[in-house]
Amino acid sequence: MKKTTNQQEREEARELFHNKGLSIEELASRFGKTERTIYRWLREDNKAKIIDPHLNSKKLTSRRKYPPEIFTQIEKLKKEVPQRSAPLIKRILEKKYPTKTPSLSTIRRHVRDQGLTYKNRNRRLGYIKFERSRPNDLWQIDIAGVQTVGHLEKLYLIALLDDNSRFIVSAEYFKDQKGMSVIKVIRDAVMAYGRPNQILADNGTQFRNLIGELGTKYTRLLDSLGIKPIFAKPRHPETKGKLERWFGTVKTMFLGEARFNVKNNPNCTLTDFNQMLKEWVDWYNTEKPHRSLPGKCAPVKRYLDVKDRIFRPLKTNVNWTRWLHEVGQRKVSKYNEIHYKAQKFSVPPGFSGTKVEVIEYEDKIEIYHKEKLVITHAYIVPILIKRKTRKITHAGVIMYKGKYYSIDYKMAGKTVKVQELNEGKNLLVYLNGVLLKTLDL
Repeated sequence: MKKTTNQQEREEARELFHNKGLSIEELASRFGKTERTIYRWLREDNKAKIIDPHLNSKKLTSRRKYPPEIFTQIEKLKKEVPQRSAPLIKRILEKKYPTKTPSLSTIRRHVRDQGLTYKNRNRRLGYIKFERSRPNDLWQIDIAGVQTVGHLEKLYLIALLDDNSRFIVSAEYFKDQKGMSVIKVIRDAVMAYGRPNQILADNGTQFRNLIGELGTKYTRLLDSLGIKPIFAKPRHPETKGKLERWFGTVKTMFLGEARFNVKNNPNCTLTDFNQMLKEWVDWYNTEKPHRSLPGKCAPVKRYLDVKDRIFRPLKTNVNWTRWLHEVGQRKVSKYNEIHYKAQKFSVPPGFSGTKVEVIEYEDKIEIYHKEKLVITHAYIVPILIKRKTRKITHAGVIMYKGKYYSIDYKMAGKTVKVQELNEGKNLLVYLNGVLLKTLDL
């Protein structure tokens, strides 16, 4: 009786497969059998060999089953940020389901089956490939175009990439793209991985001056470190193709995810944002397979596991503060004060009316008179808040947060823009884009 029932199930399965078009998976669910068993039933049917000869070539492998909530989570992650790639989704799932994470191929197949594949309309047409033979022989440096990130607004990504291994030796977001920011990235890379033989850059003013000559702080720094600067052909970004391609990877695999996190975290600072970037770069360097490398290995394997890898550590300490400061001149007021970037700094008596030199470091400023240090102050970079407008009354004052501040009665009726800075300690007053007054709140 049991044998007869089994035979009836086989015949019914064949009819449903050929006539109704049910899939192997649907038949396995209907009869409570494995997909391997359904394949075997259909192969035993001589008609199936004629109608569907591909059944004989199917591999008899059973798929690993995962909880349905994992596939629901895959769809949710992809819909939240369409640019999320399969490796990135796998990375997120590994944190939540460390023992049940599907393979990359399974994730890709599910995304494709659900019609959630992201298509980039601006894909590259390709470029000529070149590559140095050893790690640390050549680094590429560049600044990505401005990227707007929520309340952090406009940011600039500066990165250094090893040409041989595609290993990212340093990368950081900044509020500007000044030469000082470039030097900070070089400092971090050299301190961590030693000195390369050469660094390839474009012809931006951060690397060359306006008439294309050398002698910038960037080239002087490389010369002091024993690194040869080389430059790409003007208007030819393909020369730095590897780094340009990595910037594209950042946009598709990091930036969308990071913007989503910033949007849901209004207290996120630039420091927090760079910490997100650091964690992602560590994953990119150590875990993400790279299609252009032998065996699709991660960049770290080629960067570190090479016998003839170039390694030139610093042989002496470098006075980095000498390379990371700005210099300006200010006149000491009769109150023994100077104004520097909308902040007041005191100067010892005896210098009223004289010009002093201000040197800005990362966390302090030094004031010099005739090359002699006069005083040192702690320095915090001003944090600006969006401007608001105020109208000057007939008495020459404006109201701000319930208090009156004197401007000038001669300007009565004019509208000015006000802007807080230094965590609400000061108020800047602008008229037609020109700084009119700095007030203490």
